[in-house]
Amino acid sequence: MGKVIVSLLLVLGIFVPLSASAAEWDLKANTRRLESVAPDYKNDKDIDKKFLDILNLTETTKKSSEIYVEAKRIAENAGLAQSKYMDSFLYYMFVRSLGLYRTGTTEADFWLGQLKSFDKSHHLLAARLLRMKLLPKNSPDVRNEAAQIVQWLQAQKPEFRVRAPEYTGTLFLGTKPRQDFVKGEAPKTYVLSYYRGSADPLAGFQDDETYVSLLDRIKSGREDVMNEMVTLYRKKDKKAEAAGILYELAMLKVSVRDLAAAKTLLESAVKLNPELAGARQQLDKIKLELAYQSVAPPKTETPVAEGSSAIPEHLYQETGYLTPADRVLSEAELHGRSAGELRAMRNEVYAHYGRTFDALDLQEYFSRKPWYRQSPTYSDSALSEIDRENVRIIQDFENRAVQ
Repeated sequence: MGKVIVSLLLVLGIFVPLSASAAEWDLKANTRRLESVAPDYKNDKDIDKKFLDILNLTETTKKSSEIYVEAKRIAENAGLAQSKYMDSFLYYMFVRSLGLYRTGTTEADFWLGQLKSFDKSHHLLAARLLRMKLLPKNSPDVRNEAAQIVQWLQAQKPEFRVRAPEYTGTLFLGTKPRQDFVKGEAPKTYVLSYYRGSADPLAGFQDDETYVSLLDRIKSGREDVMNEMVTLYRKKDKKAEAAGILYELAMLKVSVRDLAAAKTLLESAVKLNPELAGARQQLDKIKLELAYQSVAPPKTETPVAEGSSAIPEHLYQETGYLTPADRVLSEAELHGRSAGELRAMRNEVYAHYGRTFDALDLQEYFSRKPWYRQSPTYSDSALSEIDRENVRIIQDFENRAVQ
């Protein structure tokens, strides 16, 4: 009776979720096609040939229901990680995992976590953009992920190649990430310098995932990103858009009381777009404030910290993060830290989100960090539970250090 019902549904054109055959995975063929970003099949090493053999044997010896589990075994094999095909395999499994909705983001996070260990993978941008679409829009997680993507892109050489996520379907009927790379055109790739210099969506990217739109999602408080956007818009002769970004840049300067710089930015914004009423109004207000400042007595600056709480000189040489944003610190990581180091680590949690500091030494210290960008809209509410726990733990160690 069950077979009759299934047959009837198929005749009527109603989709029935059936188990895919092992052949439908096409592990070897898809992995090999994804490697076409930098094809050098003739130069396959022994480990590369073994990798492809294992993919082929997996499909011929395992049932479809067993292949996904077996793929994880492949992904976690340290020896196979030496193959040039591993990152292409991980990306293919990542996009396949996106269809496992019942698991939430657990499976996607597993494959992306594996892929992130290949920092120079051409597939990493596509995977991170697809993962970002699973996050709630305008959430702190989206901002953090977007900021990390841009920081990673800026660290790559101009000739580095990136892949587009690519989608199948239509915007009207709905789209989903491309999962079959054997059929159709080769995966779309772009030289990074070309990708970063394009203000229009490139083939394979959706509008909300172009570089400019990615910048737009994180531009608040990111002066370097906003300046890059101004350059891109000016190249495209999009004066109104460039003026809008200049206006926002000016407001950043206002938030840190750099009125002279704000005045210059607003004058440029008004010149590009005379109809930008908000910029004209702010420009007049700043001119008035500057006039008052010219006759006002100088303000007393907040002194820097002294003694054991001062920021140690060696921390100025650090370019990365001292306090992780994705996990809670262990006590072992804090033992032996000076009061000054702990103070820097605790305040770094806030600096991640663009907070400005009254203490001159803290502001100077974070201003030297390549990742630090002031945010005029900063609020402690942006901190995650992990952030708050790290602040609490570090504060406890600080209290012990000064006793």
